[in-house]
Amino acid sequence: MDLITPSSGLIFWQLSGLVYLGFWANALFDCLRNEFRGANQKLIWLILIWVGPVFGTFQYLSMSRSSKKERKFQPNFN
Repeated sequence: MDLITPSSGLIFWQLSGLVYLGFWANALFDCLRNEFRGANQKLIWLILIWVGPVFGTFQYLSMSRSSKKERKFQPNFN
């Protein structure tokens, strides 16, 4: 039972893993939802996020904005 004491740092690692999981899910769903300029850029980003989760997630979150297509607001007045 000595492994579950608050002073062992287990809570810190669990919370940091939970925060990282949030970043990873955000990057994955954002990549799936958006359109990209190049034909294969979405596939490349998805592979990078899946294969290199730590590096790929933060690389996507920091660099993907320049490769996405501009979204145009089109109101629906039906």
